[in-house]
Amino acid sequence: MNGSNSAQGAQNSLKADKRKLIIRGSLIAVYVLLMVVMIFIGRRHTILIDNKDAQDGSYSAINGMEVSIDKLESSEYYPGDRDKAVVQGQKHTIKISIFDNNQMIEKTFTVPLWSDMMIISVPKLVAGIEPWIEPFTVAEQIEAAQESGPPAGEMSFQSLGSTVPEGTDQAAPSP
Repeated sequence: MNGSNSAQGAQNSLKADKRKLIIRGSLIAVYVLLMVVMIFIGRRHTILIDNKDAQDGSYSAINGMEVSIDKLESSEYYPGDRDKAVVQGQKHTIKISIFDNNQMIEKTFTVPLWSDMMIISVPKLVAGIEPWIEPFTVAEQIEAAQESGPPAGEMSFQSLGSTVPEGTDQAAPSP
């Protein structure tokens, strides 16, 4: 009888170990699934809303409009304005109300998962020019600003001359 009980105990132990392994495996799968879902719906993105003329003159800024993304508070924009909205998730809706002709435009767009900042050119969107939403990087904007030079009537910092005040020596500081 003793041999039969120990064999049965070993079988029960194997069943319990198998059950623990299945439970642990399913918990790990649930945690991984939860992490993936949170990445998609919990990631924040900065959307820049731009109302500026095209450099090549293909479209012009809108004289006055009100823009809102999702259920965020709407803001008014005039020519040359740029503002930001911080949104969460991938899919969003932009609503534009143009003051001049009481036109309402509503578009749905998706932000790429690993993109932190996007820029929406509202004049391009209204004119139907694609792409009206593009990735935004600060380095590209600085480079573009340097290529175009300072706006008319303004001075760039490079044109100011020497950074050392007149009458001072450029000798190394003494210890």
